[in-house]
Amino acid sequence: MSNKQRKFRITFTVAALLLLAIAVFVTSIFGNFTGARVDLTSDKLYTMSPSAAKILGELKVPVQVKYYVTPEDGMPTEWRNLERDVTDKLRDYERVSGGMLEWSIYNPQDDEEMQTDLTSKGIRPLQVQSVEKDAIGVKLVWSALTIAYKDYPQEILPQVVPQSLANMEYELISRVYRLTNEEKPKIAIYAPPRPVNQQLAMMYLQQGMQPPEPEDIYTSVRQLLQEEHYDVVPIDLTQESGIPADTDVLVVLNPANLNERQAFEVNRALSNGLPTVIAIQNHTYDYQPAARGGFNFSAVGQTSGLETMLAQFGLTVSGDHFFDANLQVLEVPRQTNLGGLRLQTREPVRAPIQIQVTETQMNSESALTNRIGTLLYLWGTHLEVNESELARQELELTTLMTSSERSWSEPYNDGAVPGSYLNPSNKEFLGPVPLGVLVEGEFPDAFAGRSVPEWPADPTAPADSLEQGPVDTVTPLAAAPTKLVLFGCAKMFDDAILGAGQNPLLLLNTVDALAHGEDLISIRSKMLTQRIIKPAGDNEKLAYRIFVVVVVPVALALFGIIRAAMRRKEAALYRQHLLQTRKH
Repeated sequence: MSNKQRKFRITFTVAALLLLAIAVFVTSIFGNFTGARVDLTSDKLYTMSPSAAKILGELKVPVQVKYYVTPEDGMPTEWRNLERDVTDKLRDYERVSGGMLEWSIYNPQDDEEMQTDLTSKGIRPLQVQSVEKDAIGVKLVWSALTIAYKDYPQEILPQVVPQSLANMEYELISRVYRLTNEEKPKIAIYAPPRPVNQQLAMMYLQQGMQPPEPEDIYTSVRQLLQEEHYDVVPIDLTQESGIPADTDVLVVLNPANLNERQAFEVNRALSNGLPTVIAIQNHTYDYQPAARGGFNFSAVGQTSGLETMLAQFGLTVSGDHFFDANLQVLEVPRQTNLGGLRLQTREPVRAPIQIQVTETQMNSESALTNRIGTLLYLWGTHLEVNESELARQELELTTLMTSSERSWSEPYNDGAVPGSYLNPSNKEFLGPVPLGVLVEGEFPDAFAGRSVPEWPADPTAPADSLEQGPVDTVTPLAAAPTKLVLFGCAKMFDDAILGAGQNPLLLLNTVDALAHGEDLISIRSKMLTQRIIKPAGDNEKLAYRIFVVVVVPVALALFGIIRAAMRRKEAALYRQHLLQTRKH
């Protein structure tokens, strides 16, 4: 070995040992530091929201979170990072809460006693398809969370899966928030049942049968709010069933022909500072099969009884037919006659009364709507805003959502809707008009200077009855600022439609904002947005076809011609240069 090679080896060995020593030193110093992470998602799904940090930071009593999960080696390939991802989040929550959120991990895979206990709580293993080498099978895996606080009933997340990680912050923190909130907010809901069709009632009576009872079509709303730990109290807005004094939020859905005293009660609650949600449905539509296919439409109108009160606030729910070219196709039942057999089929219907509200029509600055992707605003109408009256009453209005630019209205008429009303051709579009608004301030008393209306007499009570009814107590006026959320559509919240699009999310956002402020909805707004493809109009479709069929081929042809000409020119120059070289 030469002297030069020996020196190189010694130098290399010393340098390697020195680098190793430096690495060990740096690891010992910085090894316990928390690494930095960068959230590159457009919705910032993996960045803790300030509201979540605030809720966790205000915990005074420890909250215990237990994560029951199958170990990594028992998970399918695509689930093997699940435990790590969940524990990373729990570790962040523990840090922000100052140790008040305590968490632990349990493996129930081979523990029969633990499995029995979990099953009694409604937690069961998940069946997950597993692909191992060349075999496809199904594995039973556990992945669930329980949340305990004091001696309250435990909250449970029965399925924690990779797809739900984006929503885990809301699912966990919202339960912690509601568990640690000592009192459930009370929600008073006025949602009258749908009256029985008069023709149907007459048919029953003619056959000597009792007509069916009016149908309650807002049971899903009450169930949804109860699941979110609200104390839901249905009211009839009568002398016997009025607005409870300890109500936190009043929800009025589809009011129809309210009498003056009922309108007075709603107005007095608002004037006294009770946050209120009102959804008004000015008319509904019936679909009748047409002889040549398709459907004809007929309308039935109603008044809410709140028109005078809302006008005092500078608000009007339009009574015209309202249409929007941005619509949603619905499947409507239809009977067909096939060989003497009557079959029930479902036919797709395109009608501009089936209004679709998309993400671009939502107010992205409001926490109530900034993460809502699509709504079905069925048979609704638009809102008319009197800016001068709002300013006079010192009320501040925020538009939550609007129609599309291609919306229009026609004079209202009961009965058949002319086909010309449904055609957007040659219409003067209204442009984006409000469909839902948030109004804040001190609401005036629309009955000021008038005597308090009396409750209507009960027509079913005997004329000579001596029984005394309940005492008519009038809530004193104690004006206070509050919030009113008004929608020109109540149909989007009934049992048949509530599950469409993100209608439930709009309702929850609205009630949460009025009952709790914006803490909860700012966390929920981080949930993965349901994105849709913006519908294209006829002119846009034509432009896209021309671009694909004409512009692209012509551009390619021109590029080929120009490229061929340039290559011929380059070849000619090369041959000329070659000839000159040979001559020399």
